[in-house]
Order: sequence, then C-alpha cells, then structure tokens
Amino acid sequence: MEKIQAQFAKLLKLLTASETYGTYQSALTMTWTILRETALLGWLVICLVLVVSDWFWKVSVGAGRTTREWFNQLEGSSEQIASETGKALLNAGKSSLGYTLNQARAQLGFEMPPEPVKVEPVKVEPVKVEPVKKPEPVKVETPTPTTATAPKTESIEE
Repeated sequence: MEKIQAQFAKLLKLLTASETYGTYQSALTMTWTILRETALLGWLVICLVLVVSDWFWKVSVGAGRTTREWFNQLEGSSEQIASETGKALLNAGKSSLGYTLNQARAQLGFEMPPEPVKVEPVKVEPVKVEPVKKPEPVKVETPTPTTATAPKTESIEE
C-alpha cells in the first residue's frame, strides 16, 4: 500500500507543478492554432476549387461555341469533316503517347528506342462527288416465237 501512496503523491506533485500547467496550456494553444490554420487552408482550397470550376465551365462553353461556329463555316460534307477530324485526333494522340513514353523511359533510365516513331500529318483532299446519273433504259427486243423441231434422238440398244 505504501508503494501506491508514494506513486500517487509523486503523480499529484507532478500534476500540480507550475511547469505542468504551462506545458499543457502551451500545448492546447498550439493545438487550437493548428486546427484553426488547417480549417482556413481547407476553406481556401474549397474556394479555389469553386473558382477553377467556374473558369473551366466558362472556357469549355466558349470553346464549344467557337468550335460550332467554325464547324458551321466549313465547306464539305459532315462525314468528310468528321473523318478528317478523327484522323487528326488519332495523329495527335499517337505523337503525344510516343513523347510521353520516351519521357518515362528517360526518367526511369531505360534504353531509348533506336528510332523514335514519327507520325506524319495526314493530308486529306476534299472528295468531289458528282451527282448520280440515272441509267438510260435499255431496249430489249422480244424474240418472235418460231416453230422449231426437236433433234432426233437415237436409241442405243445393248
């Protein structure tokens, strides 16, 4: 029992010391400051996300309208334009992928391929479509019936 009383007295002395109160007070003050600054940072990040989202929305809508106006001014069929656009996007995607892979290889220290893949732009010429001409009707002469005799057949007897 003496050990328990001695340990309790030691703990009580430690808790009631002026150093303990000062240490806990500064720890709580520092914790409150950290929490307040973290909340402020979180609020600023939320505001940044809202501003960037609004900017992205406006730029996207503007780009869509500009693209639509440009597309409406183009001459040619929509299938031809879609084909050209698809080929251009494919070409851009291939070259971007090749560049990205080469950069990744370089950063990882891998050997570079002997020849980088070169993608040349695709030249597409407008297709001139002539209107379909209706075929002229073909006159077919109807043969007149004639009397024909069947050829004679020979019978083979065994």
